[in-house]
Amino acid sequence: MARDEVAAAVRPAPAVRGRPGRTELLDHHAVLDALAARGPVVPVRFGTVLPGRDALVELLAELHDQLAATLRHLAGRRQFNLRASYVEESVLRDLVMTQPEVAALRQRTKDLPEAASYADRMRLGELVAGAVEVRAAADAQALLDDLAPLVSSLRLRSESSGMQVLDVAMLVEDARTTALLDRLETLAAQNHEDLRLRLVGPMAAYDFAGDLAWA
Repeated sequence: MARDEVAAAVRPAPAVRGRPGRTELLDHHAVLDALAARGPVVPVRFGTVLPGRDALVELLAELHDQLAATLRHLAGRRQFNLRASYVEESVLRDLVMTQPEVAALRQRTKDLPEAASYADRMRLGELVAGAVEVRAAADAQALLDDLAPLVSSLRLRSESSGMQVLDVAMLVEDARTTALLDRLETLAAQNHEDLRLRLVGPMAAYDFAGDLAWA
């Protein structure tokens, strides 16, 4: 259904509606991503139902200017999601080699029963968690600084925790996608012993449609 510069992709709601599951959610995203491959899309939350055609026309009219501006902003751009996480064994090995207190506590607790070394194990866990947090912040910023020139916008999806270094959404111009992929391939090769990179996309710009993104 179209109104001036804006169109809505819809289908009739089933007469009997059960609780939608994972299959339906994946189908919803597949449709959005297929549409995004042909042009800009403002995602609508999975499971959204309107009472009828008139309600949809009214909604498009009410939001027309915002939707049109958002679609113009997203034209020629799609989203990629990047997650970076540490290879745990490599990072822990590096901490033992570079931090004497971590090495000493690890050695002291290695052969002791858990009950007999509880305090030392707690201290070791605190030191490791703190050191990983500091390192992750620095590594995440280095990745963001490296990729920033290749993307239109960046948005953090979640905070770093544990061995996760970075979870970021990137809005990327279609013309720069190849350059971004090449750069990530290089980064993955350079850091493969310590860092794992996982890229998902291209997809609809779920994280960059502002207040109009109902997905």
